[in-house]
Amino acid sequence: MTEALLVMVHGSPRPASNNDMFAVVEVVRQRGIYPIVEVGFMECNEPTIPTAIQTCVEQGAQRVIAVPYFLHSGNHVADDLPTLLEAAQRQYPEVEFLMGDYLGRDEHIADVLMTRTVQAREAATLH
Repeated sequence: MTEALLVMVHGSPRPASNNDMFAVVEVVRQRGIYPIVEVGFMECNEPTIPTAIQTCVEQGAQRVIAVPYFLHSGNHVADDLPTLLEAAQRQYPEVEFLMGDYLGRDEHIADVLMTRTVQAREAATLH
């Protein structure tokens, strides 16, 4: 079964603000776990999530694993993203759609937060 990873992001009116996310997605892509890795934006940028889903399907995805690149479970994560995936399921009934959990729920985020705290402290002692 051909699987695709769809990274669902909010997007920013400042395109350069998306560069860090694209760098993370490129690391995932280079790991070669998923033959198809696409990014879809909620707002402000292209491709939209429905367009990215279409691209996954056109590349032969039989299963799309959609993961929200969000830190909080606001309206987008709780309502908008599931609604988009439900619409995709109706449009592509032959494709299985799975939604992963948003990033903010992972305890690794706490590790990153603590790393940033240590970095701030060390930077302050250098001055």
